[in-house]
Amino acid sequence: MSKKTILLLSIIFVGLIIWGFRVYSVNAGVAKTYEIQSFKIGDTIKLDHAELKVIDFQYGEENNKNGDKSLPVKVAMEVMNTSNKDISVQRLIETKLAYGIDYYQTMEGEFEAEQLKKLSPNTTTQITLIYYVDPKYNDKSAKLYFDQSLYKKQVIDQYHHGKRYGIAVDL
Repeated sequence: MSKKTILLLSIIFVGLIIWGFRVYSVNAGVAKTYEIQSFKIGDTIKLDHAELKVIDFQYGEENNKNGDKSLPVKVAMEVMNTSNKDISVQRLIETKLAYGIDYYQTMEGEFEAEQLKKLSPNTTTQITLIYYVDPKYNDKSAKLYFDQSLYKKQVIDQYHHGKRYGIAVDL
């Protein structure tokens, strides 16, 4: 081999080592596994500054509006501020209802938006969300996934242990 070939291969080899080290260092702190902690209806779920309980889950009667069929699903929750200051739990209305990989979100239901933005200490409020799902999911099991901003401390703690963390309720 000529000196030019050896020099070129050496430069490429050093470049690959530098690139490999960079890829490793960028990905070293990334969470590698997922953990979804599952609860059941009636279980108390500890959030950062509140406690949450899903108290009811019901399927309604199938709707047929303009040829679009849907099935209303009602989820009732109770949230209590356990801190000594006003908190916002408005992200609860962004809760996802999932059937496998299909998920639904809603802004419909019975709740006081202003109270959710500023829930007073030791105050409990009820939230009822109504989702409109595909009728094929009638009487099927579902999961309710909550926004991670409601339990940031737990998410960050698990992240430092190499895990991505979530909370769900089996319905």
